[in-house]
Amino acid sequence: MPTRGPPHTHGSRGDLQFRPPGPGPPPGAPRARPRKIVFEDELPSPAHPCTEKPVEPIPGEHVPRPHPVPDYELSKYPPVSSERERSCYAAVFQDQYSEFLELQQELRSAQAKLQQLEALLTSLPPPQSQKEAQVAARVWREFEKKRTDPGFLDKQARCRYLKGKLRHLKAQIQKFDSRGDSEGSVYF
Repeated sequence: MPTRGPPHTHGSRGDLQFRPPGPGPPPGAPRARPRKIVFEDELPSPAHPCTEKPVEPIPGEHVPRPHPVPDYELSKYPPVSSERERSCYAAVFQDQYSEFLELQQELRSAQAKLQQLEALLTSLPPPQSQKEAQVAARVWREFEKKRTDPGFLDKQARCRYLKGKLRHLKAQIQKFDSRGDSEGSVYF
């Protein structure tokens, strides 16, 4: 009865080989995973180990939205090419910066209240009766409802959008200004 050898693979010319050419792990060894690239702004912020929150699932009623490329990056605000265009960009920046500051202040206030409420809820002693347990459960549901309120989430999204747009406008203005400085300068 014939015995079976290790599985064969076809090489580039169709001839049989025991392993692919070149360096690599021996047959049967686990493959190394490709390295993951992580950008600096994707790193988690340093937190104290005692203040870390457990990862919570996304609420069932929250529908994730697609993440399209913002309009200001595509074509709405291309690089500045004239002083007139620069002043228009600066006016848009000033107008939307005030909206951003108001929205950011409102969100910070709401988030601080939610954090205080969460800290209060977690510090409560365990319920002594079924009625207390029902009240605590109702308060937790209301807390989660406020935290996942579509209006609140929309304000957070608008704030992120404005922050990105303001950064983009500022960068476009600064590029134009630096280009103008180098073109108008005379070096000896």
